[in-house]
Amino acid sequence: MLATETCGRHSFLLLSDGSAWATSVFKDITEIPSPWGVGVFRVTGDSHGHNLTLSSLSSMTAQARSQKLVTRLYCVTVVVVSDDPAFLAAFSESSFKSHLLLVQTTKLLAFTRLPLHHLHTLHHLHKTLSRTNSLISVVNDNSADFRASVYSMVPFSEPESQPLRVATWTVGRGLVLNYLNQLFPHKFAKFPHRPHMVVTTDKFPSQNVMEVDDPTQPGGKRVIVQGVMDNMMQLIARRMNLTYSYVRAADRKWGTRLNNGSWIGMLGLLMREEVDVALGPFAYDLTRHTWMDFSRYLTQITYKIFAARARPEVDPWGFLLPLSPLVWAALMMALLTVITTMLLLPSSLPTSTQHTGRRDTNIFNCIRVLFQEGSVLSPNLMIMPPPIYVGGG
Repeated sequence: MLATETCGRHSFLLLSDGSAWATSVFKDITEIPSPWGVGVFRVTGDSHGHNLTLSSLSSMTAQARSQKLVTRLYCVTVVVVSDDPAFLAAFSESSFKSHLLLVQTTKLLAFTRLPLHHLHTLHHLHKTLSRTNSLISVVNDNSADFRASVYSMVPFSEPESQPLRVATWTVGRGLVLNYLNQLFPHKFAKFPHRPHMVVTTDKFPSQNVMEVDDPTQPGGKRVIVQGVMDNMMQLIARRMNLTYSYVRAADRKWGTRLNNGSWIGMLGLLMREEVDVALGPFAYDLTRHTWMDFSRYLTQITYKIFAARARPEVDPWGFLLPLSPLVWAALMMALLTVITTMLLLPSSLPTSTQHTGRRDTNIFNCIRVLFQEGSVLSPNLMIMPPPIYVGGG
């Protein structure tokens, strides 16, 4: 069963209540290639009360988190083996508190010999199996026909709802997949029962949040959101077949970690499981990544550092700055050459073709062309043709 889900960076994390048949499961796991290792955690003791089991499992899951077994590895499968209802309930509660199964690439496979109808009473276990990438294998070894049925809980379903059987295992046929030839189906693509989500968000420059009176809502207020993130939430609701309603954090903060490890603001609501989704945008950092799951990037924001400019100062010789001294020298030499040519050229022409003009006008025209300036001729200086007289006398 586990061999069908291995990948290049696979590792296993085994948690058991110390029973004898958990040892045989561990032997089978060691035969499966797991290049990133196998971690084994076992609760010792003959009797497993709920408080004792929860305390032990909380320590185990915290140790797994501190060793970065889940956050640093890409493909982790958590295997839980137990027939003790208290152990399964305590594991479900501690896994949520420690966010052991938060990352979607982390898979949970629980083995138990408890009957399926008995598991309906374990509400914490049903919550874990329905809201994570999890399966439960119910093993029947009471008869000669040894078999196991593998079930997947419908997301956000009631504990009394019928799970989906995705595979069966028998001695003769081995593992037979019943659902789209996938052991871990993509059950979060679209919800069949249209669940209701509680979403928290708040205002920012491109989003407006209003509160109107509504006696049917908690606190007598209904939160209305208008903006691009609400448009995205509407698309997600239609695509995944769900409904949602908004709530706001009482302190109107986005989320900050306190010195005692707790969180306030919208992220505090998410960590305490008072809401299902926190609608950002939130900054992605390692502190948040250790306990919350981010969606894909919806937008990218570029941060820049600004500084005030200095006051402009007028430089009378600023017109010399665009060109280097060598270029200015070449321009002056070219200008002198053109002026000299225009002054000397008329003297070499025949006397009949020479035109009496002012030398300063020729010099001005050369400078005018260099600076790309226009020329305006006054009407008083225009040369008019001589008049023509018609008639006798």
